[in-house]
Amino acid sequence: KIKLAMVGCGGMGGTHMRRFQTLRERVELTAAVDVVREKAEAVTDQFPGATVATDFHEVLDDVDAVLLALPHHLHFSVAQACLEAGKHVLLEKPMANYEVACKELIQTAEAKKRVLMIAYCMRFHPLVMRMKELLDQKTYGDVFQVSIWTEQLTRYPEDHWASSKERLGGGQLFSHGCHYIDLLLWFLGRPIKGMHMGTNLGTPWMEREGTSNVTLEFE
Repeated sequence: KIKLAMVGCGGMGGTHMRRFQTLRERVELTAAVDVVREKAEAVTDQFPGATVATDFHEVLDDVDAVLLALPHHLHFSVAQACLEAGKHVLLEKPMANYEVACKELIQTAEAKKRVLMIAYCMRFHPLVMRMKELLDQKTYGDVFQVSIWTEQLTRYPEDHWASSKERLGGGQLFSHGCHYIDLLLWFLGRPIKGMHMGTNLGTPWMEREGTSNVTLEFE
């Protein structure tokens, strides 16, 4: 079994935790880490024997891999430390808030020969996987356009990390729309150029866009 530490036991961490029961034959949750100790303890209550910690460094010697469900601005520093310690990393999206940081994570994973995967879960939705098959098989002919529309109201308390463009990494496109850009890349291959137009009209609590329109042209 893969010995796994979950780092970040809040919102997304709780979502991931519900999946572990179906992976018991392959994955053993051996540590739960959160700066709020009670959140980590709430996880280990459901997985007896797992270690509780408030600092991820404390558990790295005892695990093979880490699942990181953290505020976006922490993705790079924590993932980098875990990769350098020789751990496989499943990292919530986005990979990091800056391109240079993303490239550095990839380089570290390659140098350490460890798996670095970003949790783009929509690729594994049965309907989306079937859509990919139909497109690849040209069931309805050649693809010339794919349109994706999605709506999600995101509103956090003013002091929440996701209310800050610096910590979030931007606005709704960066935080949530990246799932659907990932699908377009998967469906259509290499992009050539694109444009983004966004506004926070209607979502004034967001420092950056709450509504986005994106057009991408592919080879």
